[in-house]
Amino acid sequence: MAKYEACATGVLMAVEHQAKKLKVFGDSALVIYQLCGEWETCDSKLIPYHNYVIEMSECFDKITFYTVPKDENQTANALATLSSMLRVNQDQEITIHVWHQVKMAYYQHLDRDEADDKPWYHDIKEYLRKGAYSQGATENGKTTLRRLIVAFFLSGPVLYKRCTDLTLLHYMDDQEAKEIIGEVREGIFGYYWTKMESDCCQHVKRCLKCQVYANNIHVAPSALHNLTSPWPFSMWGLDIIEPIELKASNGHRFILVAIDYFMKWVEVASYANVIKSVVVKFIKKDIIC
Repeated sequence: MAKYEACATGVLMAVEHQAKKLKVFGDSALVIYQLCGEWETCDSKLIPYHNYVIEMSECFDKITFYTVPKDENQTANALATLSSMLRVNQDQEITIHVWHQVKMAYYQHLDRDEADDKPWYHDIKEYLRKGAYSQGATENGKTTLRRLIVAFFLSGPVLYKRCTDLTLLHYMDDQEAKEIIGEVREGIFGYYWTKMESDCCQHVKRCLKCQVYANNIHVAPSALHNLTSPWPFSMWGLDIIEPIELKASNGHRFILVAIDYFMKWVEVASYANVIKSVVVKFIKKDIIC
């Protein structure tokens, strides 16, 4: 209904200004196609809005409706988002300045250069290769380095990290990491760097397709594990009714009841005495079998 209200407001303003020819642009295909007559208006809530716009359309010599794709309507979406965030009084005016950038906004970011043109794992790699510390290393830094190298493995020029599951992860520098971020979406790779998660988050923020077309993720963040029970809600409750004052004709005076909490199914049996063997027999006969 909000889309219809916005369309009706725009058409009403054109009527008040006595316009004779009008082109209506909207990003809602449902509203535009219904006003054009290509789609039928079946929702009872939308029919009054549809009839109101059609009635105002008779005030124009010519009126046409056009759909605008959402990726071509970014300015209007930005203004709509801005208006919902600000509280403006009726007589208050706000000036909005718009700057046009050479590149798209998702490309406007700062490239982080590595200090001294050396990868962040340079000290670890050099210690594994030569057994020497970097110049100016403090005692605390040397102790930390010796503790870190236990989890690393050097195979030729390639540095790997040992995981708890004995997997070797290839260590990457910042330049290689930027190239792999785009490739990792095509499959699963055994690469690792300390800022992997934060770099991927920044890449998604700059990726236009991720922001515009990607669906919400409803997949579990980790692999699902099987439960020991076949059904999570499979549960039975057992209860014994106290001895009744008058015995039954067969001498039974105890009632054993079992209830399935999920299906609400009830199993009932009467016994002369309720002992261990009787309960086991009841479970096997009436619940399991």
